Amino acid sequence: MNSTAKEGLECPLQNHKVSFRLVDEHGDGRPFAGLRYLLHDRHDQTLEGNLDGEGFALMASTHCGPLVLDLSDKLSRYADPWYEELSLRDAFPLPLTALQIAAEQSPSGPRGPDGRTYLAEARARQENAVFHRVEVSDFADAKAHLPEPDATWGPRPSVMLKQNAGPAREQPGVALASNSHHVLEVKALRAYSPLFSQSKAFCALNAYHLAVMSTFAYAPFSKPREPGIAYTSSPPPYTRPGSIGHVLREQLAQLQKSQLFDSARYDLIYEEVPYSKRLEIMPYDPERYQDEALKGWRTPEDVHFLHDEQSNTQAFITHSDKVMLISVRGTLELEDFLLDADARQVPIKDGTGQAHRGFYNGFNAAKAFVERYMEAFYMEQSVVICGHSLGGAVALLLAEWVNQHWTPDTQLYTFGAPRAADRAFVQAASGLTHHRLVNHNDPIPGVPFVWMDAEWKLAAAGVVALFSAPAVGISLLLGGLLNLEGDPYEHHGEQRHFVPRKPGGGSESAVLWRADCALIEDQACARYCGALNLQDDMPQRAALIDQLASAAEHSSNSGYSRAMLTTLLRWHAGVTERDGALFTPDEIQDIQSLIRRAEEELASWQPRSFAEFRHEIRKRHDRRFYNKTDEQLLQLYNEGITAVRRLTARQRDALDRARQRLLSEADRPLTAEDVLGELWRREDVPALVSDWLALDANREAARLAAQDGAPRPAFV
Repeated sequence: MNSTAKEGLECPLQNHKVSFRLVDEHGDGRPFAGLRYLLHDRHDQTLEGNLDGEGFALMASTHCGPLVLDLSDKLSRYADPWYEELSLRDAFPLPLTALQIAAEQSPSGPRGPDGRTYLAEARARQENAVFHRVEVSDFADAKAHLPEPDATWGPRPSVMLKQNAGPAREQPGVALASNSHHVLEVKALRAYSPLFSQSKAFCALNAYHLAVMSTFAYAPFSKPREPGIAYTSSPPPYTRPGSIGHVLREQLAQLQKSQLFDSARYDLIYEEVPYSKRLEIMPYDPERYQDEALKGWRTPEDVHFLHDEQSNTQAFITHSDKVMLISVRGTLELEDFLLDADARQVPIKDGTGQAHRGFYNGFNAAKAFVERYMEAFYMEQSVVICGHSLGGAVALLLAEWVNQHWTPDTQLYTFGAPRAADRAFVQAASGLTHHRLVNHNDPIPGVPFVWMDAEWKLAAAGVVALFSAPAVGISLLLGGLLNLEGDPYEHHGEQRHFVPRKPGGGSESAVLWRADCALIEDQACARYCGALNLQDDMPQRAALIDQLASAAEHSSNSGYSRAMLTTLLRWHAGVTERDGALFTPDEIQDIQSLIRRAEEELASWQPRSFAEFRHEIRKRHDRRFYNKTDEQLLQLYNEGITAVRRLTARQRDALDRARQRLLSEADRPLTAEDVLGELWRREDVPALVSDWLALDANREAARLAAQDGAPRPAFV
């Protein structure tokens, strides 16, 4: 027998070859240039090499039979420090491969009418190649940090072929047929992320997105809690639509745009980002992350979600390479909170001033949750915090703590938030960027909780004004409320005020401006609180509080998120269609009419006589005036009337300033930066905004925003 025949009998032969090319969804192989690969055969031999500049490799002199292509190589050096941080961090370090990082750099490719990519397949036909679609997870040992496999991504490499690869079948990777050329389209490892400006200046984009995120904080992370049943966090997948886990892990991380946030439907302006630079949800891999589980982080829900039973505070936190996002929700039982909570202030530990005790308890729960997260994952990102209603008050205390103890690169947006702390705190926190948004008919932001505290005895002069003045005069008192220490509760931050175009108009046509006048900004709260303090009967007080808490204008969804959607659309139109005009001429007239009505109400105030005042307090059996002589009552009456007249003069001046501010704002043109922050400079942003504007829901919202607004019954 000659040597050739002998070699034929001595199989395996090594006279076979295989070639392959990795391409992205655009059919381009360059993103994978230089990647190291291994080829494992069924004879337990391994060949290695590097892809060329076009993502191509040819391996000759291989054994017969299938070969398993292994691309699980880890990097030892990272061109982008973000990936190095992810792989080396103490908590949940990620097993990144060179293939994963390469697959993250190419944007997703164009799709045909059937929703499938087509450029890579066309290249395979040109090269007369076997065509398969693959994912990074096909080549990874550890997969928990990667998206779930895409069942629609095919044709996939043969599973049976890999099973016939002998020992090589145990290796990560896909099987290639011998003596064939293959084109492998690697699915882009990309995610969607809402756009956020990192500039501290107010912009409509951030206000809109954070209004929706504040609504989102009311959602469960995985499943709703059931009364009387002990709650345990859930592992993924998170299948409940609108839940925090579902949106962040199952949708955005898998390049699906979410439109449902809890029960609210909104379209955000998304950008496509590398998967590892998305708003991250930690991987669920109990075997790999045993140390984290021992510290209480058993599931992603434990890491990203807070529900503190004692303070009934809820929050979620996540981060990308650019921002750390924190959204805080206060108690859902708002009526009970306003009715029963002790509004006395307590000293702020390791801080300045005093805070409302209920809010401070919520802050302490949120602080422990956020501090642990930041210790693990903070990497010099901008910190963006938001909150609605009572969550806004907790968010304020939290943001000031972050600003002082972590980074001054912190910005806060609150929506319908009440006063949280005293003047000393507000002055000490003057360096915190806080954009405070208030709806015109929302009573909560002006609520002086001290009026509702059972242990609080309202200043006698204030009671005189309440009994002597109609509800119109109540707003004069809001700046003069004192706590038990004599230091006022005060608002923090720069307020912007949504005003309806017409009396009774809704959020869909509201105009955002800065009135800087309590008589305009706090009217709704003034009327409610005035009525509330005159109700000594607890059932009647409870009914009033229930009405106050359920106001449509206070809703995070129909109130604030809808109003900010309107504002973003209006401001964009102002820049692109009205040469930067903030207001149309009709809108200026509408706001001037609002100011005139406030002036008329102020001028109409007349105190009741002392005899009427004495009759009212005797009739109501107000305990605050028990054992008072007529002489003492007369002194209190005179002090109250004098105080209200002083406040009236101040508010008259404030109304004049509001009119001048209106004219000044009308003269200052809106800019693209007012709408989008620093993002307006990015070349890709105009297309993202254009696509967003073209959505049917936003076209309808823009149509409503341009109208006067259909009047609806006012909340009185």
